[in-house]
Amino acid sequence: MNADKIQALGVTRWSYPCGQEGFRREGSDLDALRAQLYAPHRLDHRVFLLEHVLLPCLRAQTDPDFTHLFLMGDQLPDPWRSKILALLETVPQIKPVFWPEGEDMLEVCRTLIQSHVSPDCVATAQYRLDDDDAVAIDFIARTREIFVKMRSFFEESGRLGIDFCRGFIMQTSAKGIEINPVSMRFWAPGQMVFLQPDSKRSLFDFNHLQIWHHMPAMTWNETPMFIRGAHHDNDSHLASFARRTKSFKFHHARPTRYFKRRFGFDLRRMAAEWDEHAAFFMDETPEPLARDAS
Repeated sequence: MNADKIQALGVTRWSYPCGQEGFRREGSDLDALRAQLYAPHRLDHRVFLLEHVLLPCLRAQTDPDFTHLFLMGDQLPDPWRSKILALLETVPQIKPVFWPEGEDMLEVCRTLIQSHVSPDCVATAQYRLDDDDAVAIDFIARTREIFVKMRSFFEESGRLGIDFCRGFIMQTSAKGIEINPVSMRFWAPGQMVFLQPDSKRSLFDFNHLQIWHHMPAMTWNETPMFIRGAHHDNDSHLASFARRTKSFKFHHARPTRYFKRRFGFDLRRMAAEWDEHAAFFMDETPEPLARDAS
C-alpha cells in the first residue's frame, strides 16, 4: 500500500433506466421508463447540460489525477450514444460504462466503484455529479489537501466526509439562465467521501444529507465550490430545501469571466444555445431529432 496515495473516483449516472427502490419491475414498466428517459427532447437537453456544465469543469481540473465513471444503460440509442461517446473522449479521465438496464441502482454503483478501486491506495476519495452539476476547477486538488489535514479522523474511523457548502444554483427556464449564490450543507455536488480501499460500501450507501451520522464530516465555506442545476427535468425537489438554504454575498463585475475561471464553462455560449433550443428541451415545440451539439 502506498501510504500517500489518495485515489479519486467520481460517478455520473446518465439516464440509466433504474426506477425507485432498485427498479425490480416487469418488462413493460422498464419499457415505459426507457420511453420516458430516452425521449428525444429529453436526451438532447441532457446532452446540452453535459456539454456545457459537467464536462468543462472536469476538463479544467488543476489536479488531473482522477477517474470519472460515466454510467449509461446498454440500450441507449443512437444518435445520442455516439454523440455522448464523442463528448466524453474530450476528457481523458472519464471512463464510459454501458450497464445492463433494469438492475438495482445501489448494487450497480457499488459494484462499479469497487471494481475500479486501486488496492494500493490508503483511501478512495469518492464523489458523484449529475450532468447538470459542476465543481470548481480545484475540487480534486482541494479535497486532497484537506484530507492531509484531517487524516487522523480518517484513520480512527475508516471514513471521512468533506462538505463544501457554498456554491450556486443554476436555474434554466423559458426566461433564460439565472445563477444565484447558495449555502447548503451536505448537497451531493459539493461532497467528497473518503473510504478505505477494502470497504464493502461506496458513497452511494450513505445518504448525502446524512453522512455526518455515519462518519466524521467537516464543512468548508471558504469559497464557492459547486453549481447545482435546477430545471424542468430535475427530480431533486430543490424547492423543498428552500427553508434550509442561505445565501451569501456575491458581487462580481464580470460574472461570465468568473464562471469561466472558477468552473471552466462559457456562460455566454451556454445561455445562447439554451435560448435557441429551450422550447424543444422543455417539449414545447418540435425540432429535428439529430440536433448537432456545438
